[in-house]
Amino acid sequence: MNILYLTPAYPPFPGGGERYVAALAHNLAERGHQLTVVTSAANFEVDFWQGQQVKKTSGEKRAAVEIIRCPLRPFFGGRRGLLAWRKLMVLLSELPGEQTAVLQQMARAIPPIQDLEKSLTLIPQTIEIVHAFNISWEYTMLAGWQLAKERHLPFVATPFTHLGVKGADRVARNSTMDHQMEMLRNADCILTLTQIEKEGLLAWHLPREKVNVIWGGIEKAAAAADTMAPPVAMPTAPYVIFVGRASYDKGAIHAAQAVNRLRAKGIKIALVLVGQSTNEFQTYLNKLSSVEKSGIHHYGICADEEKHILMSNAQMLLLPSRTDSFGLVLLEAWSHSLPVIGARAGGIPDVIDEGKNGLLVDFGDVEKLAEAVQHLLENKSVRVAFGEAGHQKIETTFTWQRVGDRVLQHYETLLSKFGNKQD
Repeated sequence: MNILYLTPAYPPFPGGGERYVAALAHNLAERGHQLTVVTSAANFEVDFWQGQQVKKTSGEKRAAVEIIRCPLRPFFGGRRGLLAWRKLMVLLSELPGEQTAVLQQMARAIPPIQDLEKSLTLIPQTIEIVHAFNISWEYTMLAGWQLAKERHLPFVATPFTHLGVKGADRVARNSTMDHQMEMLRNADCILTLTQIEKEGLLAWHLPREKVNVIWGGIEKAAAAADTMAPPVAMPTAPYVIFVGRASYDKGAIHAAQAVNRLRAKGIKIALVLVGQSTNEFQTYLNKLSSVEKSGIHHYGICADEEKHILMSNAQMLLLPSRTDSFGLVLLEAWSHSLPVIGARAGGIPDVIDEGKNGLLVDFGDVEKLAEAVQHLLENKSVRVAFGEAGHQKIETTFTWQRVGDRVLQHYETLLSKFGNKQD
């Protein structure tokens, strides 16, 4: 098959969604399919409002996947301007009447990719499937949907929908505006990462027959870090690890608060954070005393090898997030036989089997999070059992081979319906 992927960012951009798209693309390319990825030039999230240029927009290849990167123009007003623009879109979507056309125009700045639609006109006519990812930064999905309509091709959407906490819509409404739901309603196939995400989308009256769960995967090579030497600056105390963007919605601040509660009780524990920092996390750190700061070690964005070394030496992984549609880092933790603690939000409860391979707490409940960490610290047999159960789950359920099989099955069904099934 000749497949076109559209995604707002792609590795080396750090992020679970970006790594998901890359892993799936590489898996299908290894099977002999032709993969082209059209994306932005973003290396970090800040590029979405500060802008980022590229020397050329074609010719890059990674693991047999052709990558076309388009430049990003600076957003007027920077990050504040982008957030204000997004808030205006949410408010418009909540007004009575039809706002889809206006929102589609505004979405062309989320993110502000230059020459995206021009680049798509140069995509060869041999493309058979258009598959777009990430409805929270929806310009690439919008452009992919329009290209598929123009060329009468099957359009597949993997929205990575952030449904947030059940019953609270602050997070969900950024992924469920009128124009976003219009794209999904008109998709030929919607591939979600969890059953929770599927049911959340069905609540918006999407056709049930179009929505399918494909889950996520992990490469077995990740566990090789268990035998590697640790980095020079390892914490001296036992530590728990948080991997991801250090933000409030991701639960990084709650993780730090929980660890400091335990340290105040005399429990020897530290927190290691791996991933991009944020202004809100730095503001939180600046308010801490030197004693409180001493138990928090933020490594920033690390190479995969160093990240896995830090994981393999941790006591457990914390992911108390409300903005994860799946949580690939849970699988990475299980590859090292680590127990995990996640939030009852997003797709996380579909990945963690509570009481079998990890624990769940309500998002923002620092007291319960601290209690869960303490429980696992004080019960080594439970930690080991949870870690082994998680490792077994990725061996039997969460592999890219299985994900690729599911995705290809949906592609083949669509091509058959469109009359383009390949030999």
